[in-house]
Amino acid sequence: MSTSATCVGPPGRPPASIARDARDLLLSSATELFGTHGVAGTTFAMIAKRAGLTPAMVHYYFKNREQLLDAVVKERLLRIISHVWDPVEPGTDVANTIRGIAERLLQQIEKMPWLRSLWIREILNEDGLLRERMLPHTPFDKARSLARAIARGQADGSLNTELDPLLVVSSTLGMVMLNMAATKIWAQLLHRKPLSTRTLLRHVTGLLLNGLLLNRLRQTRSPRSDASSRC
Repeated sequence: MSTSATCVGPPGRPPASIARDARDLLLSSATELFGTHGVAGTTFAMIAKRAGLTPAMVHYYFKNREQLLDAVVKERLLRIISHVWDPVEPGTDVANTIRGIAERLLQQIEKMPWLRSLWIREILNEDGLLRERMLPHTPFDKARSLARAIARGQADGSLNTELDPLLVVSSTLGMVMLNMAATKIWAQLLHRKPLSTRTLLRHVTGLLLNGLLLNRLRQTRSPRSDASSRC
């Protein structure tokens, strides 16, 4: 007779490995459904069906909706924020920093298409149900650091002084989100293929940086346009 034994937990509790997989699957399903239907429009039954589990399993891992929302923020959304913003350091080149933020955010949206609608619906919206949970974790220090770098460039004459430094930061995020959300719509209306992530990155950074870099702006302005502007 074998003397080996399999360790099991208390009755009713799944093995640890299964528990981790089930909980992770439920979190992913909930987050995707929040992006599609909104937090208020998503029930535990919908989450269970999406994950292929029972509603009782959802209640087992998340006692109530508040606990589920906390987990979505901490274990899903904050990871995305960290990926996008952690590489931003004081003193780095403004253009490369903005390009990096846009590129990393585009990559995240490409992997998780629900992100753009979830962000707009539940975080940017004043009535969004994730807004208050996310605001304390927003990397305002990183955003201010980048804004200060832009302000220094404006002071030394290398960057366009007509732009608001903090709005440059929010415009970077907004342009990525909006263009990723609109590309399929424009593709349907104009009968063209949806733009690739590389093309969107080139568009967003080109539009932003050509408006930010004053030297390029000066080079593209003709003497005639300068003369007419003084009339």
